[in-house]
This record gives sequence, structure tokens and C-alpha cells, in this order.
Amino acid sequence: MNKLRFYFRIKKVKIHIICLFLILLFASINFSFYILVLFSCIIIHEMGHIIFIKINKLQILSIEILPFGINIATVPIGGNKLTSYKTDIIIALSGPFANILFSAVILLTIKINGYGSILFFSFLTNILYASINLFPVKSLDGGRISEIVLKILLPENLSYIVYTAISAIFLAILSVFALFVLMVTGYNFTLILLCCYLFYTIHFSPGKREK
Repeated sequence: MNKLRFYFRIKKVKIHIICLFLILLFASINFSFYILVLFSCIIIHEMGHIIFIKINKLQILSIEILPFGINIATVPIGGNKLTSYKTDIIIALSGPFANILFSAVILLTIKINGYGSILFFSFLTNILYASINLFPVKSLDGGRISEIVLKILLPENLSYIVYTAISAIFLAILSVFALFVLMVTGYNFTLILLCCYLFYTIHFSPGKREK
């Protein structure tokens, strides 16, 4: 299936056009400090990936800035063409780990300096972002981990079928949760957008994954 993607390219960095649409959408609604907290959460997550990519001595070939994350193409330094499953799992876990670690720092700050709405929102956002990324859904970190584990345990064809089924089930669960959040808050549709984006990547970008 052909990939339906539209980018702006700046050297090794490709920016998906939907990113610009989302920025304009949030700006038109209420580009408040809370939106900046969400963006900072995403940056922390991706920096976790990049740090562990460097620790594992991988060269970054290109970076795709996607609506809800970044896809980083890497290759081992020294001529090897593939990374080990262990390295892939560590790199996949590094993003959620960075969010959880930052949440722990925020929680410690709250205990020392007292409650603050922005700090508490940042704490919850990082925990939620880490948790969602651990869902075994294609294009998420948890999806990459489940893909690797299934490849180890099952024959290739069967592992792909099981992986696709698990992705569909957990995307459905996430979609129900997104609708619940929208109904409770009356305005928070961020998870709805995320589910739409995941549906898009599953059907139009089956071979790609996010880091």
C-alpha cells in the first residue's frame, strides 16, 4: 500500500504537514500554558529516546516530526546493518522512562514547595503520556516492544497476525477511553486526535514505527 504522507523537509528533518494544522488548531482554541506543558512532555519523551540512541552508539539518519511523536531512523556505528532486539526494546522503553522520571522530579517538587496546578497538570500529563505510549499498538513504543516479543516467541507470519490483532484491540480500548475523557471534560479531544492518527498510521504506514 502506498504511504500517504506529506512533509516539509529541512536537511535530515521531515515535518509532517498535519503538525502545522494541529498547531493552528490549538492556537485558534486556546494556546495556553497547558498546551506548552503538553509539548514539553513530548520533547522530554523524545529526548529520552535520543539519549539512549546515543548511549547505544547508533547514528541518526533522519528524523520525522509527526503529529504525536517522532520517528527516528538509525543505523549502528561501525558497519552493522541491524540493531539487536534487546537494544530496540531498551530504546523503546527510554521514552516512557524519561516521562516517568520527570514525573518523579515534579512530585518531589510538589512535596517540597507545595501544590501547584501547573505542576500537578505536568505530573499527570507525563504519567498519562508514558502510559499511553506503552499500549501495544502499532506506532507506539509498546507496539514496538510487543512486535519484538512476538517475533521471538512465534513464527513470523503468525506473530504479525497476533500483533495486528492486539493493536486493533488496544486501539479500540484507547478509543473508548478517549471518548470517556471527552464526555467528562466536555472539551479535551486530544486523545480523540491521537486515536485518529494511530488509525491512520496502522492502515497507511504499516511498516513504520515511532521512537
